[in-house]
Amino acid sequence: MLRSSDYRGEDIEPYCARTCITRLLTVGFFVLVSGSAIAGPFEEVLRLIPIQFQSPVISFTNWARIRADEGLEGLTSQSPLEERQALLLSTTTRQAAPSAFGSRRLEVHAEVWGWDVTDHVWEASLVLDGLTPLWVIHLAEGDLDTLAARFRDRGFSEETLFGAVVFRHPLDLTADWLRITELAILNTAILFEERLLVMCSTPTGVAAVLAAWAGGLKTWADIPWAVSLAQLLERVSGAVVLLGPSVCLGFSESAVLATLLASPPSETARRLKTLLEEGPPLQPYVALAAGYETHDGEPAGLFILHYLTEEVAAADLPARTALAEEGVSVVTRAPYREDVFTLREAEVEGTSVVLRVDPTNGQPRRLLTWCSCATWFSPSARRPEKRCARIGRAG
Repeated sequence: MLRSSDYRGEDIEPYCARTCITRLLTVGFFVLVSGSAIAGPFEEVLRLIPIQFQSPVISFTNWARIRADEGLEGLTSQSPLEERQALLLSTTTRQAAPSAFGSRRLEVHAEVWGWDVTDHVWEASLVLDGLTPLWVIHLAEGDLDTLAARFRDRGFSEETLFGAVVFRHPLDLTADWLRITELAILNTAILFEERLLVMCSTPTGVAAVLAAWAGGLKTWADIPWAVSLAQLLERVSGAVVLLGPSVCLGFSESAVLATLLASPPSETARRLKTLLEEGPPLQPYVALAAGYETHDGEPAGLFILHYLTEEVAAADLPARTALAEEGVSVVTRAPYREDVFTLREAEVEGTSVVLRVDPTNGQPRRLLTWCSCATWFSPSARRPEKRCARIGRAG
């Protein structure tokens, strides 16, 4: 078990750097600004992620917005189970919840821990370089002192770290209170004033986030282009966001086409291959987001590819639009317009290509299945590894 002294401000930054897959590619890429205003919940999430984690994956759910859209504004963990289950059921149809802490045991989570997802204003699950999954939850309801007492009653150790109260417990798979929640509960920080919970099964994950929260580390909210992306996501009910220059390397169309062209042969895949090879070259992006908003009671999908300059975004718009219209799912080997979404409009907003789509059957969960959209997100039809490497020299 790591001690409180292991998390001194001067120690946590070298630790975070060691846990990254690679160091920052260039100072020019991560241009920092000071004093940026934090406006919305997604920007608040960025404020908690140190930039030493180069490739964060953020799954975000705005539960307050979903409850409002479903006419369940007064719903809490004290509401009847049937009403709480109705909220979760909605996330399998007209809504989607990329992050839903403890929802698999909704029927008992509040009884054991005093809260459940119906008390969340918003939450984000984070996958950060070298760490186990981490959750940040903004609670609307509930007595946090009572929650803290539950940790103490179950034998959690307690200390103050960067001004937050942190509870820790060794792994004990026989504990009833652990089997009905997530392993991340083993290391939980409570930020009483902000009504935030920070949880991770790895103690150093909580420490890194708290160091960022306390101002001891630069964060993704200090990167102007990341903040501008967050502003495009202000109205989403749910989103999955990938940040950093390595994002485009993860969606190489060469592997996707190899899958699509495998036996049995597909005429659709062959048309896609022609489109990629004969169309304009795709440009590298630095962030990728898939999410949805609700307009007049109906889900409206949103895909955002974020670039370093408006000129690059404008150059990439025609090719991305064509792929959104003609792209093929690697899951069903059918065009997106048949199984995933239909494109409604495509435009450049700032330095982003924004594609607004209608999810098939009105189910936004389809939009968050990354493998079904991988071809469309491919970085370049011509040597993607070299094109993506240029990001580090941009700006």
